[in-house]
Order: sequence, then structure tokens, then C-alpha cells
Amino acid sequence: MEKSITISYLLSSKATSVSVLLKYNIERADNIQTVSCTITKSDEIIPLWLHPHKFEVKSMINKGKYETLFNFENNAKNLDAALFIDQAYADIMTKEHLVVG
Repeated sequence: MEKSITISYLLSSKATSVSVLLKYNIERADNIQTVSCTITKSDEIIPLWLHPHKFEVKSMINKGKYETLFNFENNAKNLDAALFIDQAYADIMTKEHLVVG
């Protein structure tokens, strides 16, 4: 089931905060979880630094905690995009009451 979340992110190069609306879906297969995200267009334009517009974060459950797995496809082209993906994953996991180890 697709859900929505707004991610508030503080740009690393400025003291400016941006809010970005995401649609996400969580799938589980055995002990692997995949969080698939799509940045949705809103009244504001998607920031140029925020690429890719779709990304996945995979994690493996181990002793009740989710351990993030490296995903080469999320190899963002800039620091803010990489940190945004990390922030989005953390916020989604918090919203879903899932523990990251």
C-alpha cells in the first residue's frame, strides 16, 4: 500500500530547510525489506540537487532491528541528495515504528 510522508531536510551548504513530499511503499521478502520512494511534484518545484527522483533503500532484519544494505543505484550525485535519502529512510522507519540498528 502506497503511503505519503513529508520530509523536512536542512541543506548541508545553507541554513535553509526544505520540505519534500514523498510517496513510499514497503515490501518484505523473507528477512529483506525494501522501501521504494518517489518524490512527488507539489506546488513547489523539485530542487535541482535532489536526484534521483525515485530511490530504494533495502535493509535486512536482524534480531528485531533493520540494518541498512548498500544500494549502488542510490549513489547520489551530490551530498545533499545522499543525506536526503538517509533522512527520508529514517523518517519513514520512525513513522512505521520500525527500529533501525
